[in-house]
Amino acid sequence: MNELAIICVDDDSTILSSLEMEIQEVVGNTYLIELAENGEEALEIYEELSSAGHEIALVISDYIMPNMKGDELLKHIHLHSPKTLKIMLTGQADIEAVSHAIQYANLYRYISKPWQPADLKLTVKEALNTYLQNKKIAEYTDELERTNQALIKLNQDKNEFLGIAAHDLKNPLSAIQGYAEMLIEDCDDMPKSEIIEVSHLILSSSRQMFELVRNLLDVNRIESGKINAKLSCVDILPTVRILVECYSTRAKPKNISLQLHQQNNQYDAFVDKNTVHQILDNLLSNAVKYSPYGKHINIRIQQSEKMVRCEIQDEGKGLSTADQQKLFSKFTRLTPKPTGKEHSTGLGLFIVKKLVEAMNGKVWCESELGRGTSFFVAFPVCNQT
Repeated sequence: MNELAIICVDDDSTILSSLEMEIQEVVGNTYLIELAENGEEALEIYEELSSAGHEIALVISDYIMPNMKGDELLKHIHLHSPKTLKIMLTGQADIEAVSHAIQYANLYRYISKPWQPADLKLTVKEALNTYLQNKKIAEYTDELERTNQALIKLNQDKNEFLGIAAHDLKNPLSAIQGYAEMLIEDCDDMPKSEIIEVSHLILSSSRQMFELVRNLLDVNRIESGKINAKLSCVDILPTVRILVECYSTRAKPKNISLQLHQQNNQYDAFVDKNTVHQILDNLLSNAVKYSPYGKHINIRIQQSEKMVRCEIQDEGKGLSTADQQKLFSKFTRLTPKPTGKEHSTGLGLFIVKKLVEAMNGKVWCESELGRGTSFFVAFPVCNQT
């Protein structure tokens, strides 16, 4: 921490020496004491100290000085450093000068010349104590303001969460209720195929609700600092294969094919197995969700000296620069829409980024409008000895 400083200003060198000696008795070596013989020199010293990162706690200035009087000097300093305390010395009972200093320089006190050493020392001691107390109060106030802003943000997030949950849960819940009532009232007259169809609709709506609730819980866990990734050496290829097989089935109604490209039979990364599954599940789900009918999704897995990298490339409409800049934010609604009326919470990529970073990995996107999108996720290589 840089030293706190005191500037003493008087055109009489004898008085300056006396000031320095008496102030030194009060503060010892805890403050830097600088001397100036006129206002211009005092301002230069002030600029030098400020540039060096010093806080000027106190300025003691004579009133009657050539060129620039004491009240003007203190006014100049107050404009740049309102927290600095100011004491003015005056050999004349100039009420106007004192009033000017009080009004425009927030004068702490004026002391008549010749002063009493005990009075000067006590005034300096009280002024410095006041400065330090004001500084602590300002720091405490700033901390309270930061805490208050954080609480306001948390409250806004909570309201946003509740709004999103209420809005996004309303439709699937209404659908489940309607289909269930249909089964209860018309079950006896409905053919088995129609009952199965309605049951699938209920299942689809319940999955949509489950996805939203899971995402909200994941976000709460992330922002509460409760990500509990248990890192170990894991071959992620089996996870990739399982997910590719799963989404190949899910993508059939949209006539979308998934192709896995690999060079090795093993890709060891230092990760949490379940978390990797959740990350890749989310990215593959998005690729299927936003791909047009009849397109291809390519999954490429590679390994370098330091990272295991997985790329998921779709043939969708691509993302604009504006969309790419907000990809990994909460509740993001992008310009492209799901091609099969699938549901999107706007939370998936936010969760992906936080989970990847929790395992010291990286996730990014490369896209161009009209040319599809590639998501890349890279995990640290597991260095076996």
